[in-house]
Amino acid sequence: MSRRGRGWRPALRIARRQVRRNLGRSLLVAVLVGLPVAGATIADVLYRSAESPDRSAYQRMGDADAVLEITAFDRLPVPPDGTPPIIELTSNELPEPDRDPASVDLAALVPPGTVLVPDRLNYTVRLRDGDTVLRPQLLDIGAQGGPLSDHVYRLDEGRWPERPDEVALTRRLAEQLDLLDGGDLRPDATVRFDGGPELRVSGLLIDPFFLDGEAISAAPGSEAAEFAATALDHGWNDLAYTGGRAYLADLPAGADLTALGVALAADGVGLQTRSAIADPGQYYEGGGSGPTAEEVQQAALTAMVVGLGLLEVVLLAGAAFAVGARRQVREIGLLVAGGASAAQVRRTVLAQGLVLGVLGAALGLAAGAALVPLAAPAWESYLGSLIDDWTFGWAELAIAAGVGVLSGLAAAVVPAIGAARMQPVDALAQRFRTTRLAARLPLLGVVLFVAGAGGALIASRILAGTLDEYGRQLAELAGSGRYLLAPVTAPYIAVQLTGALVATAGLVMLLPGLISALARGAHRLGLSARLALRDAARHRHRTAPTVAAIAIVVAGTTAVAFAAGGSARAEELRYTPSLPDNVLRVEVDRHGQPMDDALAQLAAAEEELTARLPDAVVHRVTEATVPLMNGDQIMHDSAWLQGQGICADCGSATGSVYIAVADPAIMAVAAGHEPSPADLAAVAAGEIVVYDRSYLDDTSTAAVDTFPADDGPPVRIELPGHLAERDLAYTSLPGAFASAQTLEANGFRLVSSVSIVTFGDTTPDQLDAAMLAAEAAGAFPMIEVAPEPEADAAVLALTAGAAFVTLVGVAIAVSLAAAEGRADLATLAAVGAPPRRRRALAGAQALVVAGLGVLIGSGLGVYFAYLVWPALGSPEFIWAWDTLAVTGVAVPVLAVLIAVLFTPSRLPMVRRVE
Repeated sequence: MSRRGRGWRPALRIARRQVRRNLGRSLLVAVLVGLPVAGATIADVLYRSAESPDRSAYQRMGDADAVLEITAFDRLPVPPDGTPPIIELTSNELPEPDRDPASVDLAALVPPGTVLVPDRLNYTVRLRDGDTVLRPQLLDIGAQGGPLSDHVYRLDEGRWPERPDEVALTRRLAEQLDLLDGGDLRPDATVRFDGGPELRVSGLLIDPFFLDGEAISAAPGSEAAEFAATALDHGWNDLAYTGGRAYLADLPAGADLTALGVALAADGVGLQTRSAIADPGQYYEGGGSGPTAEEVQQAALTAMVVGLGLLEVVLLAGAAFAVGARRQVREIGLLVAGGASAAQVRRTVLAQGLVLGVLGAALGLAAGAALVPLAAPAWESYLGSLIDDWTFGWAELAIAAGVGVLSGLAAAVVPAIGAARMQPVDALAQRFRTTRLAARLPLLGVVLFVAGAGGALIASRILAGTLDEYGRQLAELAGSGRYLLAPVTAPYIAVQLTGALVATAGLVMLLPGLISALARGAHRLGLSARLALRDAARHRHRTAPTVAAIAIVVAGTTAVAFAAGGSARAEELRYTPSLPDNVLRVEVDRHGQPMDDALAQLAAAEEELTARLPDAVVHRVTEATVPLMNGDQIMHDSAWLQGQGICADCGSATGSVYIAVADPAIMAVAAGHEPSPADLAAVAAGEIVVYDRSYLDDTSTAAVDTFPADDGPPVRIELPGHLAERDLAYTSLPGAFASAQTLEANGFRLVSSVSIVTFGDTTPDQLDAAMLAAEAAGAFPMIEVAPEPEADAAVLALTAGAAFVTLVGVAIAVSLAAAEGRADLATLAAVGAPPRRRRALAGAQALVVAGLGVLIGSGLGVYFAYLVWPALGSPEFIWAWDTLAVTGVAVPVLAVLIAVLFTPSRLPMVRRVE
């Protein structure tokens, strides 16, 4: 060839003709290549669209050009490194304020034509339905319907409020308040604030970043805004960094943000640009540093998963490609007879892989890019937010497409080498010479398999000492209410994954020899099984990749399923229930309303519960509280015991340690049994009864930290403790008890805003009605809802993938065997073999391929799941029998049935050419 590339031109022309001539097989290979490209496209577009910096900036500031904040300081220092003054200010301790931000006229400081929209104010408001006070809801006061407020709420139905007595609600809240009629807003829909006005609902809204949000939106100056300003606690805003007054600013075209920021800083006004909000880390120390260790570990794990996925594609697509290559051996024979060299034959086959790789990559990109916007409602429902702009990472998509092209090319390598080695007479006669059934195992494959599997086992025994102890302690602490900090498992997992990859590589190399060894011992089997095994061994160039692909995906599925079972068992041991069975906790908001009103709500809720629950008994809990500063107000919060940390194996607290006045009935509920005489005697002696020894020091003293109103250091109150026993810990029941006299003598304030209600057997409808009635009375009822085991989505997806790969691999293997063995079947028919022999042989071939792949994959998956097991925290190895049954039994049986049903019994006779 005198000019570079001329040898590829005829090869590519032949490849295009072959693709058009064998469209079905070509599409199969292209789909196998395109599936991972489509998946990568969807994942990249979703991630970039939902997590892009521009979207983060839009969520905070919408379409505004900048966020301006009038601070409480006369001027802001301008850092020499270009950091925005407001970020430099908030990165350090704030100085004492110099002024009232409300005294500054911001409009006079910004360029003419600037549009300023004040920051939104959020409140918590209670609604009333007749005599019923409903649970608190979010009340948002701010601009509505303008270009600088679309990022907060968008109109879904109706209109924006126009009159002072109108508000708008999110659709989810309207559903909760029963204001919809057939999905549409009722014309007479109203809401009434507790202690405030009744307002008309003019429209339904959507929060684009929280589709399930429940909120009320009102305009500044409306009745709702006036009620919030006069009757509700201080609202909070979203944009201010220093507690000043913030505005969204739409600046005139051509405004210089840098110069404006410096000028405003001289007047104590901070300017936040879109870039600073989108990527604030660029201005903080370490914001531009490299990836963290956790990010590197995640990237490595992702690379391993992607690598295995690409190996699956190459193996399956290579086996499928071999079908087409074997079907065109006569054309190859004609090329060789016409003087084509082995290199030209290889180039011809590789060109088909290149064409199919390009076709598959294009199909994958197109399918992925189309599925994202076409299935936008599904993605938005999954993400819980609207996506306005789909962001495509062209660099990543180009890499994914390039990998797809290389996958198609790699799939053609083995068939190309085999085609180049064929003799012209064999190719013209469409005859395939077989190799002797030698059961030689390559040394490199043996070394890799032993090093991967054995090395992982040795490493697991070396590294699993602390992990085994962790699982043992987790089992011992189950039900104690203590949390055990998990040890670092990343190095352990990394070692096991590396061993699995090395062992898998060795197994792929060993498979041809293993298949040959099985075939040598097939003389005792029936005719169909014997023929199937010998055919698999003689043509192990296409059997081994298919079996390897099935084994890899089954191994991954099995390992993940077993790991999920172990993780679920560990979570079950860590789980601490909130309440016992047939016990309900009801409380009221004692901070947002007068205590008399809170106690009236609690009494009403207790009355509703006792009227609706059989054998209901109310136990009013009196808590010990300590003062805490909330802004310029003092509030009282529950007193919590402080862990003493004197025992190395007792874990950390989960929060079930707040103190209550000792009531034998409540102590019996909390402990699971009646308090012992020793417990009651300790209460009478002025001691505090605790159920967890980690809250007592070596002198049996319990401690509570209180925070004085003058912002001084914490003051510790120490009480003599008594350790009692309990059957099980509960996070929503008191974990310590003392007499009222003891608590008051030590400065605690006693508050009764919680009740424990015990009841008998009840139906779910009775319980739901009772809880709704208590909630309608203004209280917050709670009952223990034990977590139900759910099917792991990843395991289901992998199981489906394993089934798909197994069925596709079997179909490819059986089709290829039919293509290569047509003459042999004709000979069998000529010597008297019945027509059903073809179906039996196809079923046997399917069983060989699926059975070997599933058996090897299941064994390898169980082995490495057993090695990883200590890192999960489960004290025992959990068997995922359901996954083994599906992938190990059901899928191979289904593959055999499909092969038998879809294989014709009779085939046309062909001439044998020798």
